[in-house]
Amino acid sequence: MNIKSLRAFIAILDQGSFQTAAGVLNTVQSNVTAHVRKLEEELGCKLIERQGAIRTTADGAELEPVARDILRLHDHAAMRLRSRGRIAGTLRIGSMETTAARRLPPILLSFGRRYPDVRLSLIAGSTGVLEEKLIRREIDCAFMAKSMDGVFDARVVFDEKLLLARPEPCADPFEPENLKAYPLLAFREGCSYRERAERLFRHRGVSPVIHDFGSLDAIVGCLRAGMGQAVLPESYFTGAAMDGHPFHAYPLPRNFGHCPTYLVSSRDAASALVAEFAKVFVDRAEGT
Repeated sequence: MNIKSLRAFIAILDQGSFQTAAGVLNTVQSNVTAHVRKLEEELGCKLIERQGAIRTTADGAELEPVARDILRLHDHAAMRLRSRGRIAGTLRIGSMETTAARRLPPILLSFGRRYPDVRLSLIAGSTGVLEEKLIRREIDCAFMAKSMDGVFDARVVFDEKLLLARPEPCADPFEPENLKAYPLLAFREGCSYRERAERLFRHRGVSPVIHDFGSLDAIVGCLRAGMGQAVLPESYFTGAAMDGHPFHAYPLPRNFGHCPTYLVSSRDAASALVAEFAKVFVDRAEGT
């Protein structure tokens, strides 16, 4: 199987269209189509349904994880041979959005300075989304609010203290009547912070109206406008992040108030860059 054909096949699945895949691969759509047809002819089966939304056939679904493994191993081998002793390649990182916004910038800066030949690709998403991307081998590692069993390693890198932010001050924001005062502004389902908030509300006998959003900026914008309340990590409220924010934040009760963040990665050979990335955490913790 031709590497370019496999890369075209995976790009189509990741991007959801032949045209967008062509843009990502810096080629024209006809070339992408030709690569997929060549792959289908070689394997003697149809791989992609072209009517309606792009999706794999049963044969395509069987090929997908194998194709991702082949591409990952190919790219890893090419990186090792080309680098000749230097660390190079692409590290695909997934992260919860709050972690990406507040925790990662200094870490990415340190890693970039130490390994200038490594290209970083950062994708933000909920823990549920990141878990799926790890399983599908679309990212190399992820900062997420749960560990994963099987072929994945996980280490706790942050312990987030969660706060409830609301537009007005309150003597006891966790009294049921006060929790009912505002809708809950949250990320879409699959977010661990949302799950903690929902458990807290249920524990207090409250079924909140939930407005869900796809971005941190949208949540904070609506929070600033007085539209509702939100559960966010304390790290978001540190430093300049609090400037001009007309809301009040309260630590969640003990049984709900802490949420560890894990760095999760697969245990295969392609995790060499992840190992180097993890060293940055150790060195920063030790002050070296």
